[in-house]
Amino acid sequence: MRRGNGCRPGVFALGMLALLIPGVVAAQDPAKKVDIGGEVSVIGLTMPNQPAGGSTQEFRSRARLEITADPSTWLRLKFDGTVDGLLADRGGRVEDVIARAREAWVEARGSRGDLRVGYGRLVWGRLDEIMPSDVLNPIETSRYFLEGRSDARLPVAFARGRVFLTEVTTVEGVVSLPGRRGRFDELDEPTSPFNLVRDLVFPAAAPGEIRRVEPKATWNNLQVGGRLSSTLGRVDASVSAYRGFEPFGVLSLEPLVGTLVVGELVERYTTFTMLATDAEAVVGPWAIRAEAAYFVDQAFDVGVGVDRSAGNYRLFTSLVWHRDWTTEGPALVNHDLSLIGSIERRFARDRYLVRLFGVANPVDESGFVRGVVAWSVRDNVALEGSAGLFLGSETSSDTLSRFRDRDFAFVRLRWYF
Repeated sequence: MRRGNGCRPGVFALGMLALLIPGVVAAQDPAKKVDIGGEVSVIGLTMPNQPAGGSTQEFRSRARLEITADPSTWLRLKFDGTVDGLLADRGGRVEDVIARAREAWVEARGSRGDLRVGYGRLVWGRLDEIMPSDVLNPIETSRYFLEGRSDARLPVAFARGRVFLTEVTTVEGVVSLPGRRGRFDELDEPTSPFNLVRDLVFPAAAPGEIRRVEPKATWNNLQVGGRLSSTLGRVDASVSAYRGFEPFGVLSLEPLVGTLVVGELVERYTTFTMLATDAEAVVGPWAIRAEAAYFVDQAFDVGVGVDRSAGNYRLFTSLVWHRDWTTEGPALVNHDLSLIGSIERRFARDRYLVRLFGVANPVDESGFVRGVVAWSVRDNVALEGSAGLFLGSETSSDTLSRFRDRDFAFVRLRWYF
């Protein structure tokens, strides 16, 4: 069983600092603002059909603490940490516990700009759920499907500075450390049903394991980016550029010398350069968004979407076209078209919520549908039920179809404080 290895010591120290400072601030000056909140939740999850047969039953728990403090008009401190637990039957009993900081940063603010340094998540892009330029944080696959992109972002160590050139124009610069890869599941990943590596058929000439060569957190491996945002008439728009490491590595069979096996599977994390733009405008009750991202010598994504809130209803829909190609070896080009949509309805003064979300790829005849029903039992207690269904066949080649036989259903009880 793994305990407490979800964040680095330095990051956790920063988190503890953020925990201690608000108490000092409050003791010295009660007028200073300190917000403390969090939640405790438990999930009972079942995945009835697995690729190798059988089923998976899981019990997941989470305790979360969030503290925000404003000791002065120019300083803000934030800590958001979680402890997650797992008790599961994944073809055998599995237990796991991790503690990690989701946010742990200090921000200094002025009239012409701000600087935020620490550990956390930063969002670029404007579309819902599938955002081509949202590349600053890696993603946890299991939480992406269970809860959505917002909860799936994994934190990184970073420094972000912004300069407000005018009231409507901002220049943003970001520097972050590598060394945190994307995850299929943070809770005992080797046994997780969402771990696609478990589906691999290892070559006869290689041992049944993968050696990961992750980029080291050094000055030479810094990830850097910049973004210029402005408002032009009724349109909010931005252009951005970013260079970093791919969150998931590329597998290759590499030779071994002086052993009885011919080679080993090695996962290496390549760099990418992204140039992107996005825009948003409000026309009547509709918000219209567009986004495009070019990954040099790798891929191109472009999308457009709309959303609207009307009374107890909220809906959005978007269309994203993806094209990738190879620059080495045989020329291979791949096209994907994703149709994304969601509709939600609230009832009885927001005590009940029903939401339906779906993604479809007509090119590969694959898709994903997730439904959520939530009941606010009390102001600080909620009961939720959710189910997800993956659509696809063995002849489909896109990412969604690779998760076929990972259908799930869960019930979650949440207590907020």
